[in-house]
Amino acid sequence: MIDRIYSFGDSFMYGADLSDATNEVRGYSRLTWPALVAKNLKLNYVSWAESGRGNQSIAFNIFKHANPDALNIINWTWIDRFDYNFTSNGWSDTIRPNGDELSKFYYKHIHTEFDDKIRNLTIIYSAISYLESNNMPYIMTYMDKLMLEKNVSILNLQKNVVNKLQNFPDNQTFLEWSRANNYPESQGWHPLEQAHEEAAKYWQPIYEKAINTHIT
Repeated sequence: MIDRIYSFGDSFMYGADLSDATNEVRGYSRLTWPALVAKNLKLNYVSWAESGRGNQSIAFNIFKHANPDALNIINWTWIDRFDYNFTSNGWSDTIRPNGDELSKFYYKHIHTEFDDKIRNLTIIYSAISYLESNNMPYIMTYMDKLMLEKNVSILNLQKNVVNKLQNFPDNQTFLEWSRANNYPESQGWHPLEQAHEEAAKYWQPIYEKAINTHIT
């Protein structure tokens, strides 16, 4: 029986720049759209999202925390982020554009768009396989349309992933949809409370249907 909603992702799921988010380890916001839907449906809510992370770290949290008694809500991040060097203390800082000297070296000497695509598609496909093989209900959205730009070399992999992904109206990402509606946004590109409130209205019937379908 589904009695909770779990969310996974980066700062957009964590709720960075929302008024109740903190810098504490588990200081995620309860004003994000999955949290608001959980509140409306009287379900428990936990977010395993972490600001600034890449998709490998997001997938790791799915493998560790996803639950068959939860509707698992996942929002994949930009594919040019690179997670590495997991230890008992967690992940090293994710490599991202405009970062430190290590980031500059990575993007100059190692990074390629094709590698981004195949690595992230493989990560997402493995998460889909894990969730489905363990009968864990989920809904996935994503931030980066670049990984779905057709490439003959990975077309079959793209086909296996794209049908499992959903998005906002007009096939927009959360950020695109928020900007199209002129909702307030922080300097860090994070849509603020109004966007999450409206997103909750959009997703609630979809989440309810997913929950009821899983129960039956």
